[in-house]
Order: sequence, then structure tokens, then C-alpha cells
Amino acid sequence: GTADAGVTTPAPAPLQVAVAPAAPAPTAVGSVELAVVPRFDKITGDTRTLDLMLRLKGTGDIPTERPPLDLALVIDRSGSMSGDKIRAAKAAGLELLGKLDARDRVTIISYSDSVETRVTRLPMDDAGREAARKALLALEATGMTALGPAMFEALDATERGLGDETRMAHVLLMSDGLANVGEKRPDALGARAAQAFARGVSVSTIGVGLDYNEDLMTRLADQGGGRYHFVQNAEAISGVLDDEMKGLVATVARGVEFEVKGGLGVKVAKVFGYPSTTDGAVTRARVGALGAGQTREVIVRLELPALAGTRADLGTLAVIFKDVAADGVPRRIDLPLGVDVTADAAQMTASEHADVTVRVAEVEASEKLEVAARAADTGDFAAATGALQIAIDDLKKQDAKAPSPKLARQIKSFEEARDEVGQAKGSEAGRKAYTKKYKAKAYTEMK
Repeated sequence: GTADAGVTTPAPAPLQVAVAPAAPAPTAVGSVELAVVPRFDKITGDTRTLDLMLRLKGTGDIPTERPPLDLALVIDRSGSMSGDKIRAAKAAGLELLGKLDARDRVTIISYSDSVETRVTRLPMDDAGREAARKALLALEATGMTALGPAMFEALDATERGLGDETRMAHVLLMSDGLANVGEKRPDALGARAAQAFARGVSVSTIGVGLDYNEDLMTRLADQGGGRYHFVQNAEAISGVLDDEMKGLVATVARGVEFEVKGGLGVKVAKVFGYPSTTDGAVTRARVGALGAGQTREVIVRLELPALAGTRADLGTLAVIFKDVAADGVPRRIDLPLGVDVTADAAQMTASEHADVTVRVAEVEASEKLEVAARAADTGDFAAATGALQIAIDDLKKQDAKAPSPKLARQIKSFEEARDEVGQAKGSEAGRKAYTKKYKAKAYTEMK
């Protein structure tokens, strides 16, 4: 309406628009780019946990000339591999050999009751490739599963070839059964893979079918800085080997690991999805390799003491890797960790990085997916359904606060997992297939 004479109408208050905080600028050293994004740029003094997202990216294009490979194929030839599985493994191995050249070295080890080293670090020139082909074609499935001894032999053989930093040393282990001859303990085998990683050898694993130990296979891949693959049908083995080869060819940084040294009273509570060890104030974790253009978003959860002042010193972060583009030269990125401290809870809320919150929701949900898979594996289908429903509800709450295509996709995926619990109930094969499928999915989404 019209204001009365002599009465001043106050101007309307300006519209307040929340502005998302800017992402920290990345730091690039050699072939790796690193940004550390806290969930909140500002926290109150009574905040007791803070999540950091380490965004690691391999820079540059896929190398025009890939590094030479030192590749060990470790193939299960126990009785359970007979038929389609051993035929598919041979065919996939032959395809892989065709992609190598004279610069590359190949070791082929097979195992059943005992371990047989078929060829050791053979150059892939014409003569070497033909010898390796004959070794693969001669494989016959019979006997038990000496997985542990075969793994030890492959790592020993590959480590004997170390010394040339331009070469990428990689072990690829395939099995369809339970380790039942020689060393079988996942912690012992994982420790050996971790030792090899520290020396420059990575390990990937392929579980074929429904009867292998996925916990052992994921442990080996995690500790060895490689990848774990679940192959339900033998025909898919070829695609997995091709995927591994593409990953090796695109690698720009290998042996990637990081260490967080907490500030006064600051501790690392958890590293999601990656194996870590803590010694005093220092927590170390293995990441593995980074390909050109590949990004890994690792969530590190910190425990905080009571905070005073205007700035919290959270400690330091170091990322260590070997730069493939620079002939394997060791490099590192060092960054201080810190956030502002505020007395205003509203300022903390306004300083939230939504992408970190979304990533935290993803990895926490993935943990619940693994819990559900383990519950189904023991026949506790009610617990499996319950864990999945909790994850779905949590994701939906987060998506309502900050809609995200990533969360929407994950919600749909978890609803499918919940709906498939009925199939797991139907038979032992259904239960095994469900368990392995969703343990593998949880593993992948953590990475």
C-alpha cells in the first residue's frame, strides 16, 4: 500500500543466498595431482570428528609409449578348474600374450597339489611368446589348491627381477577354489603381498565361480596395491585380463601410498576402503596405481581433541609414489592439514563441502552393503535386509538434503540388492552368488 505521510518504509532485506565454499586448489607434483578437501572449512571447538577427502588424480594423457612389464600369471589348475574354466583361462592368457612385446617379461606359474613354474621372466619376443603359449596350452586341471605356495613363488620370482625402475612388476593371481595346501592364512598371505608392494611389485586377483575365498582374494589385492575381480562365468576371464592390461598401460604413478601424521591430540580414526597401519601418530595406507585421468577419492576420518583459538592444526599429509612418466623416479607431495575454528555453528554448516558429504555417505553405505553380504553368507537374511534398508534410508535422507545423481544411483543399486535377498534364500548357489556379487560391489565402490 501507500505509506502514510512522514512515515519511512524500510527497504526490504537483501536476499541471502548460500554460497558453497570453493574447493581447495590441487597441488601437482610429477604425474599426481592432490587436493585435500575437509567436510567443513570451519568447525566448532567441540567438534570431535572430521572427515577429509583426499582427491588423487593421475595427470596427463595415456603414455604414448607404455613402460615395459614384468608380469607373472599365477593360474589355478586344481580339479575344480576342469572344463570351461581352464579352457577360458588358457584362451585369455593367450590373448594377453599377444598384446606384449620383446621388452616385456612373463612368468607363468600353475598350481594344484604342488607349484609348477612353467616359464620365468621370459622375454616376449617371438621365441619367448611361443614358449609361453606352449606352457599355457599344456595346463591340465587336477588335484588340490596350493594357492599360498604359488603366490610366494610368483612374488619371489618377480622380486628377483627388480632393479630397473622403468619396469612395472605385477602379479595376477587366478583361483576358483579354497586354498587347502601349504600356507592358507589370509593375514600371512596378505603380509607377504604388502611386503612385495613395498618393494615395487603389485598384486591383482581374480576369483572365478562361487567356491573361492573372496576375503583372501580381496586381502591379497588390497595389501598388494592391485585390484580384485569377481568372475562368475568363465567367459568373462578374458575381459578381466584385458581390463588389467589397459590399467597397466595407462598407469602414470605406481606404488602410491600416503601417510597422515596427526597434530597434537589428533588421531586417524579410519581410512575407508584402503588397508592402513598406525605407528604412534603416523597412519599409513596403500592406494596402488593411478592411471592417466583416473581419480581416487579416499575418505580419512580424524578424531579431534577440544579445540581453542581460531585455527586447528590437524597435522601433515604426505603422498609417496613412483612417477612412471619419469622412469619410476620416487616423488612425494607434502601438505599441512588444518581448518578454521569458529564459535558459530551456523558458520560451520555454511562451510560444508557437499561433495565430501556425498562421498562419505557412499562409503558408509558400502560398508553396510558388505555387512549385508556377510549376513546373507551366514543365512541371516533378515539381518541382510535390515542392513540394506538402513543404508537406503540414510542415503535417501542425505539425498533429500543435497540431491545428487551419485546418491540416486546408489539408492537404486541398494534397492536392487535388498530385492535380491529373496534369490539368495532360494539355494546354496544363490546365496554364494549373492555374497560374492555384493562383496565385490562394496569393494569396488570403496575405491
